Amino acid sequence: MTKLHELANLGQAVWLDYIRRSFITSGELQALIDQGVRGLTSNPSIFEKAIAGSADYDADLRPLVEAGKSVGEIYESLVLDDIRRVADILRPVYDGSTLLTTGEIGAGDGYVSLEVSPTLAHDTDGTIAEARRLFAALDRPNIMIKVPATPAGIPAIETLIGEGINVNVTLIFSLAQYEAVAEAYLAGLEKLAAAGGYGNPPYGDVSTVASVASFFVSRVESAVDRQLDELIHSGQHTPESLIPNPQSLKGKIATANGKVAYARFREIFHGERWEKLATQGARVQCPLWASTSTKNPLYPDTLYVDGLIGPDTVNTVPPATLQAFLDHGAASLTLETGVDEARAQLARLAELGVDLDGITQRLQDDGVAAFARSFEALMASIAEKREKLLAGWQLMTVSLGSYQDGVDAALAEMKQQQIMARLWAHDHTVWKPEPAEITNRLGWLHIAEVMSDNLDRLESLAEGVRSDGYTHALLLGMGGSSLAPEVFHKTFVGQVANLSYDLTVLDSTDPGAVLAYAERLDLSKTLFIVATKSGSTVETLSFFKFFYNRLVEALRQGSPPRVLAVAGQAVGKEQVGAHFVAITDPGSRLVDIAQRHNFRATFLNDPNIGGRYSALSYFGLVPAALVGVDLETLIHRALTMACNCESCNCAIAGDNNGARLGAIMGELAQAGRDKVTLVTSPAIASFGDWVEQLIAESTGKEGKGILPVV
Repeated sequence: MTKLHELANLGQAVWLDYIRRSFITSGELQALIDQGVRGLTSNPSIFEKAIAGSADYDADLRPLVEAGKSVGEIYESLVLDDIRRVADILRPVYDGSTLLTTGEIGAGDGYVSLEVSPTLAHDTDGTIAEARRLFAALDRPNIMIKVPATPAGIPAIETLIGEGINVNVTLIFSLAQYEAVAEAYLAGLEKLAAAGGYGNPPYGDVSTVASVASFFVSRVESAVDRQLDELIHSGQHTPESLIPNPQSLKGKIATANGKVAYARFREIFHGERWEKLATQGARVQCPLWASTSTKNPLYPDTLYVDGLIGPDTVNTVPPATLQAFLDHGAASLTLETGVDEARAQLARLAELGVDLDGITQRLQDDGVAAFARSFEALMASIAEKREKLLAGWQLMTVSLGSYQDGVDAALAEMKQQQIMARLWAHDHTVWKPEPAEITNRLGWLHIAEVMSDNLDRLESLAEGVRSDGYTHALLLGMGGSSLAPEVFHKTFVGQVANLSYDLTVLDSTDPGAVLAYAERLDLSKTLFIVATKSGSTVETLSFFKFFYNRLVEALRQGSPPRVLAVAGQAVGKEQVGAHFVAITDPGSRLVDIAQRHNFRATFLNDPNIGGRYSALSYFGLVPAALVGVDLETLIHRALTMACNCESCNCAIAGDNNGARLGAIMGELAQAGRDKVTLVTSPAIASFGDWVEQLIAESTGKEGKGILPVV
């Protein structure tokens, strides 16, 4: 009995938003089904990264490539095979599904979803034709075809339901969008009852068709929170002067939006119209909560599971959120509590001038575009992999000689002890019997996924400081967190087209070094990044005080059009605080300092990340954005490698490059080969300095370790 079984008893099914070949064949999918997972949604992004970054599909790819199949034909062959396999594994769940607690037959048990091409999001006829073709090709009763809730998608949903084709309606963000989806489902059922079905005899049997309405959650929160932050930091108001206080609504709106939608679901699937269909065996169209991973480190990582539990619902979660809920989630009915307060929160949001309808429409438009980009990336990855297979290219090659047997044995032991699965699950016993400072330092494992939803904020910061005339940035920091920014700066500056912005790092308290920057930089055109995890690092705060006072003096000597009183003196051009950005952990002293001094922005990092492991968090990506790094490509490649390093990828010996490299270094070190030499080309020479610290200091502990030589 797990918490997922507890949710099932409360009427909610949990689906996993994840799929790849080795996950299916390794037994990990079946293990999660045994723990209570009731369905799956496929994800083009995961398909793409698995194809690009692993050998998952190579055995099936090679004969297709040699046969001269097109990229589209290869895609369908691989993906439809995966979907069929998952449907067959889930078939016992589908066949044995029971009535949910309300007595309605639910749509949450035993299904796997596959979407029509995102390029058809605005093409009703094209969507209908592709959905029919895919549903027939897959030939399983527990398949759902994903169709977006766009204006073109709504009539397609009605038609497909009317033909007996199961539909997962995706990209719903607002109450209005949801109501249109529910109406399309009911109208489709009525057509099916009256005229017969497309592919599920007996014709006219409404009990043979199922649907879910995928209501997106965390993306709404992120977008609303950004607007609330703009209100707070606009300079026109203080939080205390605004009634209602925007701070009080942060982290609340997505759940409120979901609760109001669920209340509407209860109203729609009730009454004479619905009862007529229900007596014929029709199933309710279950609300499905999507985009349920938490994007803000201030919020609980199970926020959008714990707060959205109710009968006749589905929650689709990524693997990290699933593990978090199994570990410390709370299974209790929450959807029908606090509904009046949820409505009041939405009303207060409107009073502040935040247009939720406008936000949700933009999110749907952006979601369609993002799905299309993921699909295009998937096609590009297949094309690239096809060329690599033809050329015999490999990502990693090794020549171990007499050490090969030892490394192979180490990899086999890692697989037998489930080391990679335990590592991803933040299991401290991989290292020590007690948690010590291990479990609260593993946030880097999932930070790339979190940051992928925050890139627009970083890009807006970079664009804003450039448009304001800033030409330099100086990172004020000490220790490991400053190493990745140095790599980004030294690697990419000079390689990014039309870059007129420079970033340097001050991590030395030598007076000569500090003064050199103070004299060399035009302080009036410099952005200062105050970066400290604890928010109380003496050296970093001393840098801040020094440059803040120098900047006050520099601005006082100018002749600005507007002034601000600082320390009793008139200084000009713009507020001194606009020259400063903070990166720190939530609740640190620096948060208060940034608020008091009206910093341009404050980025709150995941507190479960240590300095040298912070490259893909705000500590690394804020400076990266400022020097013009292509953040989307950077994060995409990081996620591809993370996909390669997942636990299910241990099924193919040696393909998990993280496990493989770790086994090689560890096994050879124990055999006396305890030095590793890093040979880098001049363009990436700074990378060696960063890896040196990772190997020597962060993993060299208790008199044990490997000596890096750059």
